[in-house]
Amino acid sequence: MTAGGDTDGVVALATAYADARNLDRAEQVLRDALVTSPDDAVLLANLARVQVLAGQHAAATQNAFAALTISPEYGFAMRIYAVALDGAGWVEQAMYMAWRGVTAQPHDPLAHFVYAEMLTKVGRPHDALVVIGEALRLNPASADSHVLRGQILARLGRTDESTQAYEQALHLDPANASAVHNIGVNRLARSKWSAALSGFMGAARLDPELGDLARRNIGIALARLLRLATVGVLLLGWVIVISIPAVGQGTTPDVGHRIAVGVCTLALAVYAAWLSQVVPSRTWRSVLRAQRTLAARAMLLIVSIPLGVLAVVSTGLTVVEICGPVLLFGAVVMTLVGRFAGG
Repeated sequence: MTAGGDTDGVVALATAYADARNLDRAEQVLRDALVTSPDDAVLLANLARVQVLAGQHAAATQNAFAALTISPEYGFAMRIYAVALDGAGWVEQAMYMAWRGVTAQPHDPLAHFVYAEMLTKVGRPHDALVVIGEALRLNPASADSHVLRGQILARLGRTDESTQAYEQALHLDPANASAVHNIGVNRLARSKWSAALSGFMGAARLDPELGDLARRNIGIALARLLRLATVGVLLLGWVIVISIPAVGQGTTPDVGHRIAVGVCTLALAVYAAWLSQVVPSRTWRSVLRAQRTLAARAMLLIVSIPLGVLAVVSTGLTVVEICGPVLLFGAVVMTLVGRFAGG
């Protein structure tokens, strides 16, 4: 085994590389040290940690197991082994190891955190809430524990308490991307669109690794907003269509129908402007490229505005007869496509 000071230095260097997301270099530092100290449980456990971060769960289980073979009561190795087993799909073994970590080190808040995480994943949120409560009793300053508590409360349908837990995490760690993102999820559940979108985009800025998840949730929010826009287009098309008989009875469109069409068109224009303000154009492009149905909904919204204006200002029947059915047909088609294709 390496001397304690040597091991500490190697682990500190590897941790610095891992925190900088240079996982290959972190792994190489630990492997180099293990060449001369193959039975160092600390090095093996930290190698397993780096492999978990890299998504190499099978390799991580082997190294964490090796660390525990050398040092059976090594709590850090137990936690890493549990996480690695879970990542590799060995859920029951992961649960057992997480429980073993708690029984071996009942005063270690991280052991309780991992066990609560496993309980949450297997659908035991009530038990998980008790365990994460113990973790917070042992270390109330852990932002990650508050985030996990918020996730558990959200699963239990206690949204307000969940948001409070995330806010407590942000009080302790203002740059906690998971807390920012999860507040966005809670806001989305309450149809607070601006706050939800702001949370998702803020989380992606704070932690690029959350980018894909944030974009998926932005897509969910935009899908709901654009479905509302499609309903608005449907209403506009219907108002134009019902004005056609009135137009045909005279030389100019009825004033009342003009006002109704104008109000609907103005509402859609304001809605489109608001959407362009709350979501940056780069994010729009990213989401719409990935979800063609949403792109079609957005295009329908954009096209509906000039068609609505034409229906208002036109003095002839032909334009009105075209604009109304086109918008009505487009909205119905998009509704059907969205129902069967999603989006």
